[in-house]
Amino acid sequence: MKIQRVSFSNPSFGSNRKKFDVQGHIGTMYDNGQKVTYNSQNIIDTVEPNNVKKVLVSSLSGLNSLGQDTFCSESDSAKEITAMKGNDNVKLLPLLSCQPGIAKDTTVAEQLLSENKFYGLKFHPSNTDKPIKDNFEAYSKYISLAEKKGLPCVFHSVTDGKSDPEEIIKLAEQHPKHPIILYHIDLASKPEQMTKTIDSISNSVKAGKSNLFVDISWLTNLWDNAEQNKNTIKQVLGKLGADRILFGSDTPITEMGNKDNYGKFADFIEDTVKEFYKDKPKDGETALNKIFYDNAEELFIDKNWFNNAEKVQPSKSKALWIGAGIAVAAIAAIAVKCFHGEEKAVNNSPSHVQK
Repeated sequence: MKIQRVSFSNPSFGSNRKKFDVQGHIGTMYDNGQKVTYNSQNIIDTVEPNNVKKVLVSSLSGLNSLGQDTFCSESDSAKEITAMKGNDNVKLLPLLSCQPGIAKDTTVAEQLLSENKFYGLKFHPSNTDKPIKDNFEAYSKYISLAEKKGLPCVFHSVTDGKSDPEEIIKLAEQHPKHPIILYHIDLASKPEQMTKTIDSISNSVKAGKSNLFVDISWLTNLWDNAEQNKNTIKQVLGKLGADRILFGSDTPITEMGNKDNYGKFADFIEDTVKEFYKDKPKDGETALNKIFYDNAEELFIDKNWFNNAEKVQPSKSKALWIGAGIAVAAIAAIAVKCFHGEEKAVNNSPSHVQK
């Protein structure tokens, strides 16, 4: 893909703001017919100069069954991703590359997750060639596993008959409390389709039917369609709010394998958000910190959404035990009362009356 040099108006200091990138990759894939392999150093070289502190990383090798000579199992891709190394400045956090419809069931995934090395589950229905609509229950079982483990789920999202946002929303509504992130919102879609997708996500969240989030990587070709991307970001801010937007880049693929382009992308987001909040600059600053870092830190690291739910469970259990104890005590009291009643009746019976 050809990189076009553009200069955005009033470039800011986006590349200096602390960041948590929710979409990075290592492994092997085909790009425009060429086999390409990316490693952890490619990511670090791109993001470290841009003050990125953490990157969620998935294995391309475990998500691209369309390139059979590069495709590997959930187990092998897990070995690849957990072997990667970050450094003192950049933490690389592994996602488990999942294969619903290819894997027999979730047994292998459950075994891998028991090692507590993963920060979330990654799905790419387009590249694994397993459409959500044809494998709905298989995907849902993986999400149920993620719910149990307290791990967010991330989906490649594009209206292509395989990774359709509408199908992801349906899945999310089967698991209404669990955080599910749509990468790209609706990759490379036309403005009217993007608006439709954003509205569907917003309506589902506002109705309390789902716990959906979006990342704003590769909405469409950044350099060719800057205004369209700017409008998309503003739509999401207006309809979903900054609390549900995450910064992601797709690093180190194509342009996002270049530190300067990465910085320009960050600046573009910074400038767009500031423009949206031009009348409320303090709100804009808060929104930028949420988008670039805080939202991802909460979802994948602090996980109050899960930890608080965990605290509720013991209290429910305790309530059940208390309830059971009260019931037993009540039954015992009734039994004692009945016993004494019977005893009194016996003592007053004709055979026990003193003559």
